[in-house]
Amino acid sequence: MATQQDANEKMSLKVLEQLRLENSDNQFYKAKAAAGGFPESAAETMCAFANTPGGGVLLLGIDENQNFKPAGVYDSKACQQTLANYAKKEFNVPLGMKSQLIVVDGNKIVWAQIDEVDKTLKPVKMKHGARAFIRMFDGDFELSQQEMQMFVDARGPSHFDEQPVADTDISELDKDLTATFLENLRAAKPRLAKLSDEEVLLRAGVLAKSGELTTAGLLSLGYYPQQFLPTYKFKVSVQKRSRQTNRVRATNVRDFDGPIPDILDAAVKWVQDNNDELILDLPSGMVKTVKEYPSVVTRELIANALIHRDLSPMSMIMTNTIKIEDDRLVISNPGGLYGLHVNELGHTGSKARNNRIAEICQYVIAPDGTNVIEKLGSGIPRVMDELAALDMPVPRFYDGGIYFTVILDSVLAEGKLEKVVSTGVSTGVSTGVNAEQTKGSDKILSENLSEKLSDKEKAVLDILSKKPEATATDIANELGVTRQTINSRIKSLKQKKRFSALVLIQRAIGKSVIEMFSGKFPDFEGHFGVLRGSILHIFPAGIINKIRMSR
Repeated sequence: MATQQDANEKMSLKVLEQLRLENSDNQFYKAKAAAGGFPESAAETMCAFANTPGGGVLLLGIDENQNFKPAGVYDSKACQQTLANYAKKEFNVPLGMKSQLIVVDGNKIVWAQIDEVDKTLKPVKMKHGARAFIRMFDGDFELSQQEMQMFVDARGPSHFDEQPVADTDISELDKDLTATFLENLRAAKPRLAKLSDEEVLLRAGVLAKSGELTTAGLLSLGYYPQQFLPTYKFKVSVQKRSRQTNRVRATNVRDFDGPIPDILDAAVKWVQDNNDELILDLPSGMVKTVKEYPSVVTRELIANALIHRDLSPMSMIMTNTIKIEDDRLVISNPGGLYGLHVNELGHTGSKARNNRIAEICQYVIAPDGTNVIEKLGSGIPRVMDELAALDMPVPRFYDGGIYFTVILDSVLAEGKLEKVVSTGVSTGVSTGVNAEQTKGSDKILSENLSEKLSDKEKAVLDILSKKPEATATDIANELGVTRQTINSRIKSLKQKKRFSALVLIQRAIGKSVIEMFSGKFPDFEGHFGVLRGSILHIFPAGIINKIRMSR
């Protein structure tokens, strides 16, 4: 019967493989050499894990400087005893810690799980020097006094967006934004329709009882909020190594300010202007011209950073940032996740740090004509669906407790190059060409359609043949399964080379392309009428005419 030790030994092998692949530690695992004694820096890492959402694992006896080679510990019992003493005595609060001796490649390694402490006890500090640390990506970083205070402020419910802003009044609102907001809100909430503008703004949380604007009202509808809250903005930059020199560290550096809808619009446009257009081979067999970082995805992620950033007094020395690096887009905002864990993103209802801002922004129209947010909790599922449809990497989320970062890897990153047909400037719309056509129409017409499909795969194809625009969530809802199940079915279809436009048409009309060409399918024209939009979108006119004439 497998034990926890067996499980940890297997897990350690997977962790080491990942660390070697990344050539670095990560947010949740830290390797430390311990052949010559207990590492002095272990206490800092323990403190950092205790302050970081999810905690983390110390792997003592792994030499990071030797490609994460298992080198063993000086004395396994003494090492575990020192860990226990540190957890009990070295910090201002006792730490939850479990350690276990495991064997990796014949070497004794100490696996130590450090638990995250309750938020009411953060920040954990070292007794000597009262220093505190947090885990950020692959390192332990010491917290400033302001960052420590952010942990204190996060202990209770967040109402900072409801606080009045001194020296403001209704005259600071943008007239056009406010008029549209009032119109939309009254349409959605009939009981407010008979009230005056000022009464509606008061009940909606835009105005405080003092007559001053709330932080939420100013940021969402203010003409120029930065007059009062100067750090509420996005700092953006391109930081590609190909553009860096001894004197140049970044290019296209900008600050975007104004109310939330203006910042959102400007930041999304900046990202689109500074990333490449790709002609991408899609899972459906189509090729489509898309941005390296699709606008639907970046808009949702940037909106989340604006809506959910920390507004506590100490956090207001920080600002939101966007960086475009060689192979990734990085979006960061002050404040960690509120009320949920990273693993719950997209799977449970969203819990807004700033409830008042989230409520207001559902009725605020951005310059592109859309609502700033459609529905609380809908953004991450929309991001996942869009990326799945394009077979692009899913985002990586990092919750640091006092910061939150999203990394969107480029499809051009290592291991994804085979998905790209070509790059270049184009119109940004679907080309309407099946990927297989680039290899000649004979390849299309002779495709082997005999491979068997499971019932679930047939069900997925059947829905897609009727609703080509259906997302993974749509299909999951119709079949009564999870989105993960649908993504798994789509993956298996791609592996069978059956998730192509050709097969979708075949499934929809119940006949193979071979039968169409041999004249054994008399009702082709009738089905062509039903599927006209999909067929013309998938095949060039020459192929359609050849099918017709061959009959």
